[in-house]
Amino acid sequence: MIAGGLALLALVVWPSAQDRPATTTVRGVIVDAGTAAPVAGARVELIESQRSTQSGADGRFEFSGVLPGTHTLTVSTIGYIFVRRRIDVRDAPFDITVPLAEGTGTYQETVDVTAEPASSRDLGVSSQTVVGSAGLQALRGVATDDPVRALQALPGAATGDDFQAQFSVRGSAFRHTGFVIDATATPLLFHSVQGVADTGSVAMLNTDVVSRGALVVGPHTERHGDWVGATLEFDMREGSRDRSTIRAAVSGTAASAVIEGPLGPSRRGSWLVSIRRSYVDWLIRKVAPETDGTFGFTDLHNKIVYDLTSRQQVQLVVIGGDATFHETQTGPTNGLQRARSRGGLGLAGWRFANPSVVVNERLSVAGSEFRDYGQSEQELSRGSSRSIVWRNDATFMLSPAWTIEAGTRAEWQRADQTLRIYTQVGGPLRVRVQQGLADRTHLWSAWSQLAWRTATGGAAIGARATTNSLYGTHDVSPWVLAQRGFGPVTFRASAGAAAQFPEIPLFLSNGRPGSMPAERNSSVDIGVEYRLTDTLRWQVTGFARRDRNILRQVGEDRLANGVRVPGSTFPTFGAELDGSPRGVDIVFERRAATGPAGWIGYTFARTTYRDSMTSETFPGDFDQRHTINAFVEQRVSYRMDVSAKLRVGSNFPIVGYFSGSPESLQLSSQRNQVRLPTYARLDLRANRTFTFDRRRLTLFVEVMNVLGRQNLRRSSGSISPAGVSGFVEREIPFVPSAGLLIEF
Repeated sequence: MIAGGLALLALVVWPSAQDRPATTTVRGVIVDAGTAAPVAGARVELIESQRSTQSGADGRFEFSGVLPGTHTLTVSTIGYIFVRRRIDVRDAPFDITVPLAEGTGTYQETVDVTAEPASSRDLGVSSQTVVGSAGLQALRGVATDDPVRALQALPGAATGDDFQAQFSVRGSAFRHTGFVIDATATPLLFHSVQGVADTGSVAMLNTDVVSRGALVVGPHTERHGDWVGATLEFDMREGSRDRSTIRAAVSGTAASAVIEGPLGPSRRGSWLVSIRRSYVDWLIRKVAPETDGTFGFTDLHNKIVYDLTSRQQVQLVVIGGDATFHETQTGPTNGLQRARSRGGLGLAGWRFANPSVVVNERLSVAGSEFRDYGQSEQELSRGSSRSIVWRNDATFMLSPAWTIEAGTRAEWQRADQTLRIYTQVGGPLRVRVQQGLADRTHLWSAWSQLAWRTATGGAAIGARATTNSLYGTHDVSPWVLAQRGFGPVTFRASAGAAAQFPEIPLFLSNGRPGSMPAERNSSVDIGVEYRLTDTLRWQVTGFARRDRNILRQVGEDRLANGVRVPGSTFPTFGAELDGSPRGVDIVFERRAATGPAGWIGYTFARTTYRDSMTSETFPGDFDQRHTINAFVEQRVSYRMDVSAKLRVGSNFPIVGYFSGSPESLQLSSQRNQVRLPTYARLDLRANRTFTFDRRRLTLFVEVMNVLGRQNLRRSSGSISPAGVSGFVEREIPFVPSAGLLIEF
């Protein structure tokens, strides 16, 4: 009786097995979207059921006992994007592969395998480094979000100025480096104060919209334009085709936001908009009103991509920015009090691709302008530059081993510049002397390269030919590249020549533009790389270069027979320098998803020039004999990593005819004989993520110049009968900073 009652009660209280809700299993694997390698230690969460786990060493995860229905799956790990997916779970086990794009990439359902980032290196070129979005995020500073500054830590990059984005490579000026964004060469996209040496500059490019950065040094394929130095190349990423997302970042000096999403109901395209605003000028005026000068900027980035068909794609890129400099202290009559600069780039492109040919058509318009004002709001200088470029490139796959690349380029340039010097003697200001320069030019160029590639090596030969209407010259720049692997050892060799036409104001500055030839060089690189393991390698590259017709400023203040010879009123330039820079690059690098990763690079370079007009011999303006750049990053967990960045350099000469020491300069008869003291700066950084149901917060903490070293940089000083002053100034002291990033 009792037993029967209990059985009846059980039937009433407990539902039958048929009435119980069925459950299933959700399992999957987390992989790197670029390499398809498993991502271990990623946090995976099912939001509605409040369950979480971490991916194993093989990238796999599993949730059992999951109720059928629609669930939100999130994946988070440091160094990769934050993924939020809606999944429909049925009665059968649910399997999913989640590709994680590095850094600030976008989510894709498919995996595009690109192997190790180094695989995108140019054939036969030894000294080159490719950095993905995650690497750029790790290298950038909290206080100055600038992808160009991020690459200052790469092996071979030499800089001794904390306030400038530009840097030198193998003794060349930054103006000799080609600056390329989305395969479009433009030197105009920098926030800077033109005409003044001791302010600062920031690239007009937000790191959050960059998918890749590369620094290519030595002879290489000259696809993009004509210059005699390295190539600094950035690719803007596409927006998300999965869903609309927002990333907002705030630091002690700037704020930015990136908004992106799919385009059209079929999601055949994407859009991306980024806005960045620096408020360091406002902050400095509030907390340190005694500071002499402040610099602030705003910029905008936009990229739209749409697939017309499976083989055709169109895209539109717009970049623009505005910068303002304020001097808070009253200066001399012709001292800078306020400056404003603005610039932008518009690019429209069409791409066609099939298994045997890839064609790219691009039309770009770029421009910049600046205005400098004195203490009485008088206009000290003004200038503008405009260019229109049409470019066509094609790659033909003749066979699995042989390819032909070729392209043409037409460019229209216009530039003008006006400089004024005022005087005031018992009355109103008046212009004492003025210089106005303006002209235009057309450039036509064509290039071609034949390449042969095998599993163990390859070779390429090519040339670029350019005609400049203003110069009235024709230049041909050939190159030969080769590499061969023998097991873990790879030998690379490259040789080539290059030419560069100086900017129009520099060309016109000496009043005899017809006598100024193009700058030229020829160079050879020979390198050997040894892979100790799949993740660890070392490389040594020797280089030699022959420079001709390199520009220098002429008419500088100097002593001649003990008597001062005053310099020219306005800067004047001449193509007078010949020299033979040479040296060696040594790199030790580890690229890995676990454990410490990074590099140590050492470069020895010697750059000495001879002036063909005066027979003077002196070190180059950017002659830095010893350069050490090191970066190491350690992932502590899926939510935290730490990194350290060290830059050391024997430093550059103080440009001019000086003797003595940096703190006590005297006018001299010899040029570039006084050097700045050794530059050394160590920065530490930590990133910590906090993952919530549908968003992720990342906190950045950085300490700049941890050792508190008092570095010096070159400045724009003055020379008078009373002496020499103001040619050096102190740089960034010990500075802690913090910032945060929110992803929705």
